[in-house]
Amino acid sequence: MIHLRPIRAEDADILFPLVFQTPVSDTLVWDGPSSLEEYRGWMTEHAEEVRAQKEYTFTIVENASGDPAGTIGVRPYSDQSKADIGIWIGVPYQGKGYGAAAIRLAVEYGFTQLHLEKIEAYIFVGNHASRRAFEKNGFQLEGAVRRGHMKRGVLVDEWQMARSVFFR
Repeated sequence: MIHLRPIRAEDADILFPLVFQTPVSDTLVWDGPSSLEEYRGWMTEHAEEVRAQKEYTFTIVENASGDPAGTIGVRPYSDQSKADIGIWIGVPYQGKGYGAAAIRLAVEYGFTQLHLEKIEAYIFVGNHASRRAFEKNGFQLEGAVRRGHMKRGVLVDEWQMARSVFFR
């Protein structure tokens, strides 16, 4: 189905059309890149952070084609016992179970390699597909954060979901 590998700067050219001015960027905290050059810079910077083990961002790769389908990141908080997770999948790859599979692999990495105790996800209220993918991986709704994030000038509500290493 899919596998994860650390992001690489050269992934930018393939991933950019999957996120630039697509419905995918509507579901992200980040508004998405404004240009391919900006995205290349972002990918280069984050690939360096991954190599330095300061962050853990992965490219989601479709096994059958070998093509990148999106990204997923596990971002530890300063106390290093908890983290948040963020994911996006390009439209052509949605609805195939890739999101749930990527979440499973990233959560396993977070608990076994990073020794996290809890992983949180913040999902814009109404993004039911993303919520289902997290629920399939044992995440539970902890609550709603009213007007929790400013997205393109509008305060939006978020679902706060989490999974603890103690409650698998």
